[in-house]
Amino acid sequence: MGQIEKEIFFEQADSTHAAAFIDFMNQVAIETDFLVMDETGFQFTPDELAVIFENSLSSPNQLHLLALCGEEVIGAVTVRASKQYRISHIGNVFIALRKDYWGHGIGRILLEEVIEWAKSYGIIKRLELTVQARNERAVALYQKVGFEIEGTQKWGARTDEGEWLDLYYMGKLIDDK
Repeated sequence: MGQIEKEIFFEQADSTHAAAFIDFMNQVAIETDFLVMDETGFQFTPDELAVIFENSLSSPNQLHLLALCGEEVIGAVTVRASKQYRISHIGNVFIALRKDYWGHGIGRILLEEVIEWAKSYGIIKRLELTVQARNERAVALYQKVGFEIEGTQKWGARTDEGEWLDLYYMGKLIDDK
């Protein structure tokens, strides 16, 4: 059997994506225990999320970028910065991908787009994220696009069975070049 070709589109989330994004988040919560979110699911209503997406469209310090296959959200990356001036240059990154699409370079494209977006606006000067130390594929991906492990949070999360997990703090400085 040959591989089925699927066309993936990347675009910023707007209000029309809210319901599909919630479906996506609830799906990835079931598929992997690498996320902090558990089976209680995603806590925004479609209407609340639609407003968040619309507000971020023209924002220089927040981004909601989706990977879409048809109408289905198969990957997403978000960047959010604080309104407090002293830390407003720091973008907190969250990324997730449907398990079916792991290993096809989609996560890398999403992260590269985030880096280009940050460079183009010049507001975000540092990107940071946390990742479970055991999530070796993700750690390797983040390092490939320039993130560095800056520290370890011992027992920063736990599995549903109560096993303690260490988290890496990872960061990337953004220059204007």
